[in-house]
Amino acid sequence: MCTLQFNVDGEFITDLSREWFYVEGKGYDKCMDLLESSMHGTDETKEQIIRHAEDLLLGRAALKGNTGDGTYHLEIYPPENEEKMPEDMNVWKIVGEQKKVKDELERYKRRWEVAMKMIPRYLKEEIGIELDEDLTEPESRPVVSRALDNYMKRMLDIEEHTTEDYGWLEPNGKFHAVKWGDHQKWAYEYLKSKVKTEEEYSKLPRLYEAGDVLTKESWVLLHNPSQGIAMATRNPCKDYTKAQKEFLLEYYMERNCEKEANDVWKE
Repeated sequence: MCTLQFNVDGEFITDLSREWFYVEGKGYDKCMDLLESSMHGTDETKEQIIRHAEDLLLGRAALKGNTGDGTYHLEIYPPENEEKMPEDMNVWKIVGEQKKVKDELERYKRRWEVAMKMIPRYLKEEIGIELDEDLTEPESRPVVSRALDNYMKRMLDIEEHTTEDYGWLEPNGKFHAVKWGDHQKWAYEYLKSKVKTEEEYSKLPRLYEAGDVLTKESWVLLHNPSQGIAMATRNPCKDYTKAQKEFLLEYYMERNCEKEANDVWKE
Protein backbone atom coordinates (compact mmCIF):
# COMPACT_ATOMS: atom_id res chain seq x y z
CA MET A 1 0.00 0.00 0.00
CA CYS A 2 1.41 3.40 -1.01
CA THR A 3 0.92 6.55 1.02
CA LEU A 4 0.95 9.87 -0.82
CA GLN A 5 1.87 13.00 1.05
CA PHE A 6 1.18 16.44 -0.41
CA ASN A 7 2.93 19.60 0.69
CA VAL A 8 1.72 23.13 0.05
CA ASP A 9 4.37 25.68 -0.84
CA GLY A 10 3.51 29.26 0.17
CA GLU A 11 5.63 31.00 -2.46
CA PHE A 12 4.09 28.84 -5.21
CA ILE A 13 0.52 29.69 -4.13
CA THR A 14 1.40 33.41 -3.94
CA ASP A 15 2.94 33.49 -7.42
CA LEU A 16 0.15 31.33 -8.93
CA SER A 17 -2.68 33.49 -7.55
CA ARG A 18 -1.07 36.71 -8.85
CA GLU A 19 -0.41 35.17 -12.25
CA TRP A 20 -4.03 34.03 -12.47
CA PHE A 21 -5.33 37.46 -11.50
CA TYR A 22 -3.07 39.82 -13.44
CA VAL A 23 -1.69 37.82 -16.35
CA GLU A 24 -4.25 35.15 -17.22
CA GLY A 25 -7.30 37.22 -16.20
CA LYS A 26 -9.07 34.32 -14.48
CA GLY A 27 -11.14 36.69 -12.39
CA TYR A 28 -11.48 37.81 -8.79
CA ASP A 29 -13.75 34.97 -7.60
CA LYS A 30 -11.51 32.17 -8.88
CA CYS A 31 -8.42 33.75 -7.30
CA MET A 32 -10.28 34.25 -4.01
CA ASP A 33 -11.34 30.58 -3.98
CA LEU A 34 -7.72 29.51 -4.44
CA LEU A 35 -6.41 31.75 -1.68
CA GLU A 36 -9.23 31.06 0.78
CA SER A 37 -8.68 27.31 0.42
CA SER A 38 -4.97 27.91 1.11
CA MET A 39 -5.63 29.81 4.37
CA HIS A 40 -8.20 27.62 6.11
CA GLY A 41 -7.57 26.05 9.51
CA THR A 42 -7.29 29.22 11.60
CA ASP A 43 -9.65 31.00 13.97
CA GLU A 44 -10.04 33.96 11.62
CA THR A 45 -13.38 34.77 10.05
CA LYS A 46 -14.14 34.46 6.34
CA GLU A 47 -14.07 38.27 6.07
CA GLN A 48 -10.58 38.41 7.61
CA ILE A 49 -9.32 35.71 5.25
CA ILE A 50 -10.73 37.59 2.24
CA ARG A 51 -8.94 40.76 3.42
CA HIS A 52 -5.67 38.78 3.70
CA ALA A 53 -6.21 37.35 0.21
CA GLU A 54 -6.74 40.81 -1.27
CA ASP A 55 -3.61 42.09 0.52
CA LEU A 56 -1.69 39.17 -0.96
CA LEU A 57 -2.76 40.11 -4.51
CA LEU A 58 -1.71 43.72 -3.89
CA GLY A 59 1.74 42.85 -2.53
CA ARG A 60 0.87 43.73 1.06
CA ALA A 61 1.13 40.11 2.21
CA ALA A 62 2.45 36.75 1.00
CA LEU A 63 2.22 33.07 1.85
CA LYS A 64 5.60 31.71 2.94
CA GLY A 65 7.14 28.39 3.90
CA ASN A 66 5.90 24.83 3.40
CA THR A 67 3.33 22.64 5.13
CA GLY A 68 5.78 19.73 5.02
CA ASP A 69 8.17 21.22 7.55
CA GLY A 70 5.61 23.29 9.46
CA THR A 71 6.84 26.67 8.22
CA TYR A 72 3.74 27.49 6.13
CA HIS A 73 2.34 30.87 7.20
CA LEU A 74 0.94 34.20 6.04
CA GLU A 75 3.38 37.08 6.27
CA ILE A 76 1.82 40.55 6.45
CA TYR A 77 4.12 43.42 5.50
CA PRO A 78 4.13 46.88 7.10
CA PRO A 79 3.73 49.74 4.57
CA GLU A 80 7.47 50.38 4.28
CA ASN A 81 8.19 46.72 3.42
CA GLU A 82 5.43 46.00 0.90
CA GLU A 83 6.52 44.05 -2.17
CA LYS A 84 7.26 46.05 -5.31
CA MET A 85 4.90 44.52 -7.87
CA PRO A 86 5.92 44.11 -11.56
CA GLU A 87 4.55 46.72 -13.98
CA ASP A 88 2.03 44.27 -15.46
CA MET A 89 0.70 43.61 -11.93
CA ASN A 90 0.41 47.27 -10.91
CA VAL A 91 -3.32 47.40 -10.21
CA TRP A 92 -3.30 51.16 -9.63
CA LYS A 93 -1.65 51.77 -12.99
CA ILE A 94 -4.20 49.48 -14.69
CA VAL A 95 -7.11 51.34 -13.08
CA GLY A 96 -5.52 54.68 -13.95
CA GLU A 97 -5.09 53.73 -17.61
CA GLN A 98 -8.69 52.54 -17.81
CA LYS A 99 -9.95 55.81 -16.29
CA LYS A 100 -7.75 57.82 -18.65
CA VAL A 101 -9.20 56.06 -21.69
CA LYS A 102 -12.76 56.39 -20.36
CA ASP A 103 -12.33 60.13 -19.71
CA GLU A 104 -10.83 60.65 -23.16
CA LEU A 105 -13.71 58.78 -24.78
CA GLU A 106 -16.18 60.98 -22.92
CA ARG A 107 -14.42 64.12 -24.17
CA TYR A 108 -14.54 62.91 -27.77
CA LYS A 109 -18.16 61.90 -27.33
CA ARG A 110 -19.10 65.40 -26.16
CA ARG A 111 -17.11 67.01 -28.99
CA TRP A 112 -18.79 64.75 -31.54
CA GLU A 113 -22.29 65.51 -30.29
CA VAL A 114 -21.67 69.28 -30.23
CA ALA A 115 -20.16 69.17 -33.72
CA MET A 116 -23.12 67.20 -35.10
CA LYS A 117 -25.49 69.87 -33.78
CA MET A 118 -23.57 72.81 -35.24
CA ILE A 119 -22.17 71.79 -38.62
CA PRO A 120 -24.28 72.18 -41.78
CA ARG A 121 -25.88 69.26 -43.57
CA TYR A 122 -23.45 69.23 -46.50
CA LEU A 123 -20.51 68.76 -44.11
CA LYS A 124 -22.36 65.94 -42.36
CA GLU A 125 -22.74 64.27 -45.72
CA GLU A 126 -19.01 64.59 -46.44
CA ILE A 127 -18.08 63.21 -43.02
CA GLY A 128 -20.62 60.43 -43.52
CA ILE A 129 -18.88 59.42 -46.75
CA GLU A 130 -15.57 59.14 -44.88
CA LEU A 131 -17.21 57.07 -42.12
CA ASP A 132 -19.42 55.11 -44.53
CA GLU A 133 -22.43 56.19 -42.43
CA ASP A 134 -25.50 58.38 -42.97
CA LEU A 135 -25.14 61.20 -40.43
CA THR A 136 -28.17 63.08 -41.74
CA GLU A 137 -30.61 60.56 -40.29
CA PRO A 138 -32.73 61.76 -37.34
CA GLU A 139 -31.34 58.98 -35.15
CA SER A 140 -27.58 59.52 -35.28
CA ARG A 141 -26.88 58.06 -31.84
CA PRO A 142 -25.96 54.55 -33.14
CA VAL A 143 -23.38 56.18 -35.42
CA VAL A 144 -21.80 57.90 -32.42
CA SER A 145 -21.65 54.60 -30.56
CA ARG A 146 -20.03 52.81 -33.50
CA ALA A 147 -17.48 55.57 -33.92
CA LEU A 148 -16.63 55.44 -30.22
CA ASP A 149 -16.38 51.65 -30.28
CA ASN A 150 -13.99 51.94 -33.20
CA TYR A 151 -11.95 54.56 -31.34
CA MET A 152 -11.90 52.44 -28.18
CA LYS A 153 -10.71 49.40 -30.10
CA ARG A 154 -7.71 51.32 -31.40
CA MET A 155 -6.93 53.01 -28.05
CA LEU A 156 -7.02 49.72 -26.13
CA ASP A 157 -4.83 47.94 -28.68
CA ILE A 158 -1.54 47.61 -26.76
CA GLU A 159 0.17 45.23 -29.19
CA GLU A 160 3.11 46.46 -31.23
CA HIS A 161 2.54 46.50 -34.99
CA THR A 162 4.90 46.49 -37.94
CA THR A 163 3.50 49.83 -39.15
CA GLU A 164 1.97 52.96 -37.67
CA ASP A 165 -1.83 53.30 -37.72
CA TYR A 166 -2.16 56.09 -40.30
CA GLY A 167 -0.46 56.98 -43.56
CA TRP A 168 -0.30 56.72 -47.35
CA LEU A 169 0.12 53.45 -49.29
CA GLU A 170 1.76 53.49 -52.71
CA PRO A 171 0.60 51.22 -55.57
CA ASN A 172 3.78 49.14 -55.07
CA GLY A 173 2.84 48.45 -51.44
CA LYS A 174 5.27 50.90 -49.82
CA PHE A 175 3.73 52.50 -46.73
CA HIS A 176 4.46 56.04 -45.54
CA ALA A 177 3.47 56.67 -41.92
CA VAL A 178 1.72 60.00 -41.32
CA LYS A 179 0.49 61.55 -38.07
CA TRP A 180 -3.28 61.75 -37.63
CA GLY A 181 -4.71 64.79 -39.42
CA ASP A 182 -1.55 65.49 -41.46
CA HIS A 183 -2.40 63.42 -44.53
CA GLN A 184 -3.19 66.41 -46.79
CA LYS A 185 -0.06 68.26 -45.68
CA TRP A 186 2.07 65.14 -46.24
CA ALA A 187 0.58 64.63 -49.72
CA TYR A 188 1.29 68.23 -50.65
CA GLU A 189 4.90 68.06 -49.42
CA TYR A 190 5.40 64.79 -51.29
CA LEU A 191 4.14 66.27 -54.57
CA LYS A 192 6.20 69.37 -53.97
CA SER A 193 9.36 67.26 -53.53
CA LYS A 194 8.84 65.84 -57.03
CA VAL A 195 8.79 69.28 -58.68
CA LYS A 196 11.81 69.89 -60.96
CA THR A 197 10.89 73.05 -62.88
CA GLU A 198 9.07 76.35 -62.39
CA GLU A 199 6.37 75.18 -64.76
CA GLU A 200 5.74 72.07 -62.68
CA TYR A 201 5.70 74.19 -59.52
CA SER A 202 2.98 76.39 -60.98
CA LYS A 203 0.85 73.28 -61.51
CA LEU A 204 1.03 72.12 -57.93
CA PRO A 205 -2.44 71.46 -56.51
CA ARG A 206 -3.75 73.43 -53.56
CA LEU A 207 -3.06 71.94 -50.15
CA TYR A 208 -6.54 70.49 -49.66
CA GLU A 209 -6.48 68.92 -53.16
CA ALA A 210 -3.15 67.10 -52.75
CA GLY A 211 -4.74 63.92 -51.38
CA ASP A 212 -7.06 63.66 -54.39
CA VAL A 213 -4.03 63.83 -56.70
CA LEU A 214 -2.43 60.86 -54.96
CA THR A 215 -5.59 58.74 -54.96
CA LYS A 216 -6.02 59.43 -58.69
CA GLU A 217 -2.57 57.90 -59.06
CA SER A 218 -3.79 54.75 -57.28
CA TRP A 219 -2.48 55.62 -53.82
CA VAL A 220 -4.53 54.48 -50.80
CA LEU A 221 -5.06 56.60 -47.69
CA LEU A 222 -5.23 54.92 -44.28
CA HIS A 223 -6.96 57.42 -42.01
CA ASN A 224 -9.95 57.86 -39.69
CA PRO A 225 -11.47 61.28 -38.80
CA SER A 226 -12.64 59.90 -35.43
CA GLN A 227 -9.17 58.47 -34.63
CA GLY A 228 -10.38 54.89 -34.70
CA ILE A 229 -9.05 51.98 -36.76
CA ALA A 230 -7.95 53.39 -40.11
CA MET A 231 -10.19 53.06 -43.17
CA ALA A 232 -8.64 52.36 -46.55
CA THR A 233 -9.72 55.19 -48.86
CA ARG A 234 -8.97 55.06 -52.59
CA ASN A 235 -10.21 56.58 -55.82
CA PRO A 236 -13.50 54.80 -56.68
CA CYS A 237 -12.29 54.41 -60.27
CA LYS A 238 -9.14 52.58 -59.18
CA ASP A 239 -8.72 49.01 -57.96
CA TYR A 240 -6.31 47.93 -55.26
CA THR A 241 -3.05 46.60 -56.63
CA LYS A 242 -1.92 43.13 -55.56
CA ALA A 243 0.82 44.70 -53.39
CA GLN A 244 -1.73 46.98 -51.68
CA LYS A 245 -4.07 44.08 -50.98
CA GLU A 246 -1.26 42.06 -49.42
CA PHE A 247 -0.23 45.00 -47.23
CA LEU A 248 -3.80 45.78 -46.12
CA LEU A 249 -4.55 42.14 -45.34
CA GLU A 250 -1.56 41.96 -42.99
CA TYR A 251 -2.32 45.46 -41.60
CA TYR A 252 -5.88 44.59 -40.57
CA MET A 253 -5.14 41.04 -39.39
CA GLU A 254 -2.46 42.41 -37.05
CA ARG A 255 -5.16 44.60 -35.48
CA ASN A 256 -7.73 41.77 -35.24
CA CYS A 257 -9.95 43.44 -37.87
CA GLU A 258 -11.00 40.35 -39.83
CA LYS A 259 -14.00 42.04 -41.45
CA GLU A 260 -11.90 44.88 -42.87
CA ALA A 261 -9.29 42.39 -44.09
CA ASN A 262 -11.93 40.29 -45.83
CA ASP A 263 -13.56 43.36 -47.40
CA VAL A 264 -10.24 44.42 -48.94
CA TRP A 265 -9.43 40.95 -50.24
CA LYS A 266 -12.85 40.60 -51.87
CA GLU A 267 -12.36 43.79 -53.90
